[in-house]
Amino acid sequence: MPRASAAPRASGVPRVLLLQPPFVQLNSPYPSTWYLSSFLAGRGIGNRVTDHSIGLFERIFCREGFRRVFGDARPAALARLAAPPPAGGGAPSVDGASESAIRFNLSRFLSQERLWLGSIDRLVAYLRGQDPEYAHVLAAANGATPDGPRLDRFLQSVDFSPSTDDAPVVASLLLADFADFVTTALDANFALVRYAESLSASVREFPTAEKAASGWILSAFYAPLLEAEWDKVEAEAAPTVSEPFILACTIPFPGCLGGALFAARSAKARFGSRVRTLAGGGYVNTELRSVRSARFFDYFDYLCFDRGYGSLSAVLDAEGILAEDVVDGSAGSAKGALAGADSPRGRRARGQPLYRTIYRAADGASLVRGIDEELPALAESAKTRYEAIDAECAVSVLPDYREADFSRYIRPVDDANAMHRLWSDGRWLKAYLAHGCYWHACAFCDVALDYIRGYAEVDPDRLFVHLVAQAEATGIRGVHLVDEAAPPASLLRLADLNRAAGLPLSFWGNIRFERAFTADVAAALAAGGLLGVSAGIEVASERGFKRLGKGLGLADVVRCCAAFKEAGVLVHAYLIFGFWDEDEGETVDSAETMRQIFKAGLVDSAFWHKFVLTRHSRAYGEWTRGRHPGLHPEGDGPGTRWDFADNDLRFRGEERSEKFSVPLDALMAAWMAGEALDSPVRQAFPFKVPAPTVRPDLVESILDGYAMDRDKARAAGLGPAASGGTDRGMHPAPRAVFLGGSAVPETLRSGSVRLGWRFRLEARSLEIPGGKDGNAPVRAEALAALLADASAADGLGADVFGARLAGVLGEEAAKAALPVLRSTGLVILPTRS
Repeated sequence: MPRASAAPRASGVPRVLLLQPPFVQLNSPYPSTWYLSSFLAGRGIGNRVTDHSIGLFERIFCREGFRRVFGDARPAALARLAAPPPAGGGAPSVDGASESAIRFNLSRFLSQERLWLGSIDRLVAYLRGQDPEYAHVLAAANGATPDGPRLDRFLQSVDFSPSTDDAPVVASLLLADFADFVTTALDANFALVRYAESLSASVREFPTAEKAASGWILSAFYAPLLEAEWDKVEAEAAPTVSEPFILACTIPFPGCLGGALFAARSAKARFGSRVRTLAGGGYVNTELRSVRSARFFDYFDYLCFDRGYGSLSAVLDAEGILAEDVVDGSAGSAKGALAGADSPRGRRARGQPLYRTIYRAADGASLVRGIDEELPALAESAKTRYEAIDAECAVSVLPDYREADFSRYIRPVDDANAMHRLWSDGRWLKAYLAHGCYWHACAFCDVALDYIRGYAEVDPDRLFVHLVAQAEATGIRGVHLVDEAAPPASLLRLADLNRAAGLPLSFWGNIRFERAFTADVAAALAAGGLLGVSAGIEVASERGFKRLGKGLGLADVVRCCAAFKEAGVLVHAYLIFGFWDEDEGETVDSAETMRQIFKAGLVDSAFWHKFVLTRHSRAYGEWTRGRHPGLHPEGDGPGTRWDFADNDLRFRGEERSEKFSVPLDALMAAWMAGEALDSPVRQAFPFKVPAPTVRPDLVESILDGYAMDRDKARAAGLGPAASGGTDRGMHPAPRAVFLGGSAVPETLRSGSVRLGWRFRLEARSLEIPGGKDGNAPVRAEALAALLADASAADGLGADVFGARLAGVLGEEAAKAALPVLRSTGLVILPTRS
């Protein structure tokens, strides 16, 4: 442990290494390390971010990496091919491939080794946007590049005549094919964006999860990458026993656990007592809150929970790594705070809890827990201080990507679906408008945890200024809002500011389908740079909405989707099947409703997830209080063996819904391809299911009502903005905002003036009669000025707009003009409170 008298290092020395373990998505930096980097830098603590997800990808997917792959794969592959095939073809592989298919593809890859070695560097450069001419090579499909099973299927779908527009798909499928080869020939745990996920997802015993830290990919490629990283740490920080460096790993997903364990073990082997290892992130927050395994702490000295700022501060304080002004601005008080009896260091030395942190006690067997119910064991002053850090930083800290090298990231395209491409085909600045979820009431969601329950909004004006500065510094102008559900008022404010500034950004992200997203609000969001939204429908039935407590019904969802699609915004829907009380009829009804939704063009993509009961969900909490008598969790009683992950729970009867997985996925794939939209959904199930009870025109009838209400609101002119409901941060005082282009006057032969503008790629106009006074040009100029004023970020108060319009055109002419304006770019929006 560091000495209490050790002076904090200068902020320029990176005492903290923020590490993203492999693997996450390869198109953009994952945001958590960059948020933490900003937090530390703001407190004068030197730090550096390193992304080993893209780093490990670079080591594997290059000519030298492929030489190593083929060199190690060839002996075992040739031996497998030399042996007679097993009788009956052998058992299928994990992905269902037969032994004959595996042997065929092993032979294929070995045969094409030279093609792979000659192609890989250009493939990666192309997906980085650095070799655009390579698209013509990929589109030629003439054997100048290698091939694989995934690419085979795609080429068949385009009659072996891909265009250059298909080149990103071809390149991405080639990478996926080679990853499959590595998985088959060398390391069954490997995948492009995850590692050993099956060994990490809700695995209850740590020895099983620990197996994720072994494997050919990690030893062959990750070990040397880590050694190079540690060399850099030695050169820049020169850690000592008294002044160790902090290795902080974020583990957002199960597929990152193996890499995190491997990195921590490597750091311990290299630095010993000169390093302290920390882990946090989504996987830690949800799965490891009740961890019991002392052995896990051979890898990580501390687990940090929830927002992370308070927990990380407590750990850094305990380790003597903080800037001198963190406590109250003086070096003396900082040292005193570090050395005091109830300081973090003092508590750590005595084996007492640290704020929202778990660590192993000095006896090597017991764990010291400072989360949830253990929080009262903390001194009130310490608890208050760190809670304040969490609360303040959740809304004030913004990610700083200026040190990120975006040119390293690739833009893989899994398929041609426009909404799906948003996830991977783009480099994004990732940030959130709010911490947590403002609704935090859905039955399936982890509503007991801070990442959902602890709602706090970021100032959208401040975030916008920050993101524009980040875009100018990095050259990246796309923003992925990574909220649990972006608050509508903040989202609208971001769009208003972006539109008024000339659209320096484009953005997309996760929302809740809400009544607040009216046709006018959706139009304003689209005009302000919104590209797409993703949100949960879950079970597309009224019974499903009631079960989940979503606070809305099917009609609300359909209207919301219609508003977005009318505005040209892409829409993705999350769906869930297999709830404990969901019968087959409800599943079929949900599928039929989704067929109608796809047929109406209301969503661009969707995905069905099988319901997973989690310990921190509202449903489980209600079950513990005697509700949901039909829900029977299993493997959670006395005598259950576990010492590691414990969030996901089994429940009686959950296997009954497994047979729906493949048919539902097939239906979704067909609908997204524009197929089977008129086919009865029952035909998709290879087993008997009930007929749908949903009216065949259910969605169409809701759309008819939506269109009537929309047109009625437009005909009403400057009616209340609350016609579609208000939401958190909004109130019904309306404002008029003009989304059309600049109004250009044109004098007609009749003496009238036609004021013309563009809106949604169409010419729009309003004719101003000449009249006896000959003042049509003057009125046209005044109306153009009014529309220009209404184009500002906040627009004009609806009452102000109406009064000025009447002053320009006269009362009767203004009444006649309003419905025209309302259909050609004038929207009525709620005012942000």
